[in-house]
Amino acid sequence: MNTNKNLDLGKIREKIDKLDSQLVELLEERLEIVQQVAQFKKQTGKKIFDEEREKEVVKKNLKRVKNKELNHYIELILKDIMDSSKEYQKFKIGISTKYVNDLNLENKKLGYTGVPGSYAYEVLMNILKNNKNLDIDSIEENENIFHFNSHRDLVEAVHTRKIDIGILPIENSIVGEVRDSIDLINTKNIHIIGEVRHKISHNLLGVKGSKIEDIKNIYSHEQAFMQCSQFLSKHEWHLNRMTNTAISGKYIAAEGKKENACIANIKTKEVYGLELLKKNINNEEENYTRFFIISNENVVIDGSDKISIVTSANNESGALIGLLQIFYKYGLNMVNLKSRPRVNKPWEYYFYIDFEGNMASEKVKMALEEMREKSNYLQILGNYKLYNLEIYSN
Repeated sequence: MNTNKNLDLGKIREKIDKLDSQLVELLEERLEIVQQVAQFKKQTGKKIFDEEREKEVVKKNLKRVKNKELNHYIELILKDIMDSSKEYQKFKIGISTKYVNDLNLENKKLGYTGVPGSYAYEVLMNILKNNKNLDIDSIEENENIFHFNSHRDLVEAVHTRKIDIGILPIENSIVGEVRDSIDLINTKNIHIIGEVRHKISHNLLGVKGSKIEDIKNIYSHEQAFMQCSQFLSKHEWHLNRMTNTAISGKYIAAEGKKENACIANIKTKEVYGLELLKKNINNEEENYTRFFIISNENVVIDGSDKISIVTSANNESGALIGLLQIFYKYGLNMVNLKSRPRVNKPWEYYFYIDFEGNMASEKVKMALEEMREKSNYLQILGNYKLYNLEIYSN
């Protein structure tokens, strides 16, 4: 390391300016080639995000770094360059939207998190049973229905087209957002095509013949623990986090121990032959979870009046306010705003926003175009409708 005290800061900055000038020329040349990539993907229908290709680019270029102390920083720069390239590809390809009359579920591969008896399973069953084009009697035996242990696995299956449509919880009315869901949608080729609000009624379930006095261990999802915290605070039970409420029911049924109980819905009791120990143990009676219907196709269904985006403001004073004022300028009603940390960017955030509108509207198009110009990142997650479903209990 050069420790010469006679270093001239002005001359050092001249060298940096010269390198920056060369970098700008190279980046401009790279983006011109990226434009050709975008045209190819548009013609062939290939997806913009290719995770394996990105890993390959990073790995290949890190081998070229002579000073290995710089690997971490060069990796961050490479990832920033690729993120910018993806944004530019989206801009050049444009929004390829398919407008349809109704949600088409016929012959589609469908997925949810958990196992039969989970709330996501209930939502999926009700979506299917409310669809007039399907045979209600054979829905639960549908071979095109798949379950996944985690939200990540579900989103990955939609992203890689192993399934066509998934049911993903996004937010609870009591404890707030399901933390990983927005992040997962944002990083994959996923589109929100519908929303369902499902009432959540938690129950304490045990194995056959058990009583509350027998219980020592409670199994459930962390959201269920939070939503039932007042009831749980009255007991000295050991809480064991599971990936899903219904999976916890399946687990205690398999273990067959009277000291184990779970928090889940009544459907879980029926599916796994459990005992109802205490009904409706939510902190609040009015307990709802929003579920997104996600797809690998960018579909907008008739009646869609809600749009979800993620964006990131420039790191300067008033930048976020400037973005939010765009909604006021175009008369758009913003109904939700949340911040989420950016991966590998300490103390930097992106913003998840829901607002009312339809992508075919001129004022929506103008607002999004202005937002793209004033932000350093913009991703449209979907334009969708809220489904008010008739609830089927069986």
